[in-house]
Amino acid sequence: MIDFQKLANEFGTPLYVYDAEKIRKRIKKAKTVFEGLDAEIVFALKANNNPALLKIMAEEEIGADVVSRGELLASKMAGMKRILWNGNGKTHEDITHFVNQGLNIVCIDSLQELPLWDGVNVIKLLRVNPDVDARTHPHISTGLRAHKFGVPIEKVSEVADRIDGIHLHIGSQITDVEPFFDAYSKALDCAKQYGFKYIDLGGGWGIDYEGKELDIERLQKGISGIFAGFDGKLIAELGRFIIGPAGYLVTKVVSVKPSEKIFIVTDAGMNALIRPVLYDAHHRIQVLASTKKTVTADVVGPLCESGDILARGRKLEVPIPGTAIVLENAGAYGFSMANNYNGMPFPAEVLVDGEEVKLIRRRQSIEELFTNVKM
Repeated sequence: MIDFQKLANEFGTPLYVYDAEKIRKRIKKAKTVFEGLDAEIVFALKANNNPALLKIMAEEEIGADVVSRGELLASKMAGMKRILWNGNGKTHEDITHFVNQGLNIVCIDSLQELPLWDGVNVIKLLRVNPDVDARTHPHISTGLRAHKFGVPIEKVSEVADRIDGIHLHIGSQITDVEPFFDAYSKALDCAKQYGFKYIDLGGGWGIDYEGKELDIERLQKGISGIFAGFDGKLIAELGRFIIGPAGYLVTKVVSVKPSEKIFIVTDAGMNALIRPVLYDAHHRIQVLASTKKTVTADVVGPLCESGDILARGRKLEVPIPGTAIVLENAGAYGFSMANNYNGMPFPAEVLVDGEEVKLIRRRQSIEELFTNVKM
């Protein structure tokens, strides 16, 4: 058991805490889905790009799914061997940089981008849009024709001789297996039609924020059945599934404020964790020290925004001001989407590996907010 209050006392708050053993267990669980198939897993650095965490993944032979030069640098710092490049805004300068850094696979987003890669010696995958409804939050659904990513799957015929395979990604935080099976079947049909040896399945495997998680056993059986006769290579881009449940946001209770409703005010707001504001995301909350009285309350941050809310209408024991509460499943899109709004510095990050506790990113200082400013 992680002693979150002890960590809060030692390192201060807000504080991101990661469980190394849980990361390893999630990787092992993901690998079971592809048993018996030729497949590789790459970690989507957009979920979390701390090199100390990526090093654990590199040790487990997980590659990197990157979108920017910054993510590429993080993957190199961690020693990740295989590099896959995603995104829809690649420039000539970026391409030169990535190729010089040993790029292995590129996911090409459009027919207009394809000529940039002619003559470049990397595995080229074209992102196709299978027109599948992922049944997830609209901000993280990416598989319909109305979305900005990829090309209609029927367009593959125009460029099949210039690519090595196809890539798809229908959305994020998907807890229903059926959209995956629909998209994967369409991808396989396309690969068979043109003789492709690579299919990148994307990611999107949902985790248990509110009592429902993707059924991994059903997913494994479905993937085994769909790709039983495929003699090429599968790629899976997993971010949240691996790191989400392994991360926690620890924040100090500043006050408990009774008004028209009860507000639990913390020192972390949407600057530290924007998901509840952006996606109406639900994070379970641990109260570490309480009065034992249960109330229905909003958990809010310190920012000058009425929308600075971490949780709405939660039944919680009233926490004791000065002690910490913990938001669970905060490992993905937590620190990586943090910001300096209202002049708030970035939180610190700590890695717990058995009995070892290591500070893997120190807290940003107030002065560092303005180190790039010229007067």
